[in-house]
Amino acid sequence: MSLNVAIAGGGIGGLAAALALSRSGQHIHLFEKAAVFSEIGAGIQLGPNVTRILQGWGVLDTLQPLATAPECLQVRSAIGGDVLGTLSLGKVIAARYGAPYLTLHRADLHAALLQGVAQNGAALQLGCAVQSFQQTPESVTLQCKAARQEFDALTGADGLWSPTRQQLVGDGPPRRTGHLAYRAMLKQADLPQHLRSYNVTAWLGPSMHAVQYPVRGGEWLNVVVFVHGTVPGDFQNWDHSANAADLKAALQGSCGAL
Repeated sequence: MSLNVAIAGGGIGGLAAALALSRSGQHIHLFEKAAVFSEIGAGIQLGPNVTRILQGWGVLDTLQPLATAPECLQVRSAIGGDVLGTLSLGKVIAARYGAPYLTLHRADLHAALLQGVAQNGAALQLGCAVQSFQQTPESVTLQCKAARQEFDALTGADGLWSPTRQQLVGDGPPRRTGHLAYRAMLKQADLPQHLRSYNVTAWLGPSMHAVQYPVRGGEWLNVVVFVHGTVPGDFQNWDHSANAADLKAALQGSCGAL
């Protein structure tokens, strides 16, 4: 029996849920509070356990021209620059698990999922957040703007500060971990030759680690540095301007290559 399923949130999680459910024959209505989908976020690494699912959904062919399949993952000391270990990826991983290990931009993954959702007939409603819901054993009624709509089920995928989760679970707001992620996207052609990279590198150091890998078919290098720290003021947004001096202080003592 086909169900009418509402999904709160049109990010990667919400679109993945919408695609999986619509492919199984359910009628999907997805609500997203943003008026338009924009290119946000940075890089993401997808292992074979994920790419195999994308392959089954018919999404992988769209993604692969935009992705990179690194040949290896290298772990290095952030202090001395020494190679601490390597893991073969590329053809080795694809042969072992039947699906590739890919690195790509989150916006490219989001766009491919959105295309798949549209092709499978899901209804998308932008600029409309799920504000609250009421449920019975038979149905769930959503309050969105001034309208109320009834569905058979609701999937909450509306982010870290999810109103759906708060109403359902009520376990309070997210707690800060005390870690910050400094993110950057660098065009490889603008980097010196010895800093360009088409593999995954993880740098390990005291109270910090950094990860770099190619995206957008290798044209760009995604770099993220995780350090202990805090962001002053309101933290209801992932995107804050970074303080370069703070990052430089956190990386003091690191090797020249990093």
